[in-house]
Amino acid sequence: MSIDSKPRQPKGIPVGGQYAAYAHAEPGTSLDVARHRQAMAQRRELFRANGFVPAATLQAVNSPTTTERREEWWNRNFVAAEYGTGGKNYPQMPDDNTPSMHTGQAMSGHRRTHRMNYGNKDIQLRMPSATAIRRFSQDNGNPTFDVPVSVSLKGGAPVQGWVRVTKTGPHTWETTTLGGKGDAGDQVSEAVAAVLESRRVTMALARVPDLLKARKEREAAKGAALTPVSSSWIDEVGFDENTNTMATRIGDKLYGHKVSKQFFEAVKTSERPGQVFNKLVRAHQRAAVVQCGKCRHFTSALVSHTCPSGHKAESGIGLAHVERARKRAESVAAANSHGINPVTNVAPAPTPVNTAPSRFAQPVPVKKTGLPAPRKPESEKGPAALAAHLKSTDTAGF
Repeated sequence: MSIDSKPRQPKGIPVGGQYAAYAHAEPGTSLDVARHRQAMAQRRELFRANGFVPAATLQAVNSPTTTERREEWWNRNFVAAEYGTGGKNYPQMPDDNTPSMHTGQAMSGHRRTHRMNYGNKDIQLRMPSATAIRRFSQDNGNPTFDVPVSVSLKGGAPVQGWVRVTKTGPHTWETTTLGGKGDAGDQVSEAVAAVLESRRVTMALARVPDLLKARKEREAAKGAALTPVSSSWIDEVGFDENTNTMATRIGDKLYGHKVSKQFFEAVKTSERPGQVFNKLVRAHQRAAVVQCGKCRHFTSALVSHTCPSGHKAESGIGLAHVERARKRAESVAAANSHGINPVTNVAPAPTPVNTAPSRFAQPVPVKKTGLPAPRKPESEKGPAALAAHLKSTDTAGF
């Protein structure tokens, strides 16, 4: 998850584009409020379009360490959630997932889902309790679903968003922060996984001193796939970004080399992979690699392999809740952006440059050559003059 309050939008949406890092242009509550209302206006227009609404990251209502403003916390997460079309939605962790379902203030009229704060020196994370998340997963056959979170990373402003989770084993979970990749997103994904996989959830993050390192090790354990190439002697190639290792299968032998991804891409896309391999890869440092007989991924021989499982397809579970959440989100976004028009990504016009000479400027002296001044040609008229003018003003590449 990014540490910015701007929503992430896919290419092609007028209010969207690639997400940029959070910029603290200047301090002040008024600037934060303006930025938040602008983000809400963008979400409002997406909801009104009645199409696919991608997940976003919004400013948090407060610090993840406090339990105050619970209703606003849930409402803001509803606005930030992903919404599909045609009934194709991932389930959302509902705001009323409690065993007894007593009367309360959730959208359904039941008691709200219990939330907990988990953290260490680098991150503070508030989300539905690990017990509630595990119970929702078990009760629904362990589908892939989305969990609302608010996060404060060290040195960053608190934000709210969603993490997609799937139980993949007795004590393993696949987690993905919605809205894009990056170091911040990797930290949040790993933090949620660490909590869900821990036997003592209150101590889970304290036992992970470096979330980024833990995330890299988790991804490295999955390995990378091999891709066939058109070559007379090379069968498949693959590249593991987590260990910067390229694997090359020739017959029944698998060879590994430490090279850059650019060298791997050069071999993979070449019309003569073998020739490029000999020039760019063969002389580089060798690395021991092994291939899993089950998932066919390769890993470094120094890594303990775990077959990747990934997320499951949309299950259609909890569609009634998702529809209620979407209506609530549209209402909240409209109320928080009244009178605001979303700003499109239009580059500002360049500042005009004053080319007029200063009134204090001195005239440039003319160097005397002793030769008569060149005679000015008489002005021509007619079609020939027009053709000559067009030729003189033509610009290459115009």
